[in-house]
Amino acid sequence: MSRCASWFAEKGFTSLELDLGRPADASTSEALMKHYEFELASHIRLLAIPFAPVIVARGAGTLIAQTYISSYPASALLLISPPPSNSALAASDTDKSLLPTALPEFDFEPRFPVAVMATKQERPVLEKENRLWKDPDVDKMVVEDEAALTGQEGLARIEEWLDELGF
Repeated sequence: MSRCASWFAEKGFTSLELDLGRPADASTSEALMKHYEFELASHIRLLAIPFAPVIVARGAGTLIAQTYISSYPASALLLISPPPSNSALAASDTDKSLLPTALPEFDFEPRFPVAVMATKQERPVLEKENRLWKDPDVDKMVVEDEAALTGQEGLARIEEWLDELGF
């Protein structure tokens, strides 16, 4: 995401890249997400931008982004390689360290542009399980592989999407 943040800054966007630390006292996934939501909202408020931000998040960070936009305004939301579902994370032994308890699925109704970017390998699982991927109003971007996702192809797709939106 560092490369992505640098690219946004080069294009004239105000960019904020965050690495949020895990709180010691989050015993439930909902408490953890509320903590991250507060942290993200605080950082965005400090930017003092006069408009709702475009939120770009990747991987587990997409959970924080979706928690944030459930309570705060956004101009657009781009989720890169989101988990197929929150229940998929809770059921996975490898990801138990991410979520201490089951996290309910998000049920927000976006009133702004939303896109999901994924690799060809991730696509079939997202088509089957991800509620946003199934939404016909959500833009879908598929790239060849992880290298394309984090490289020039991924950045070019993001730029095209933002241009289509008029940003």
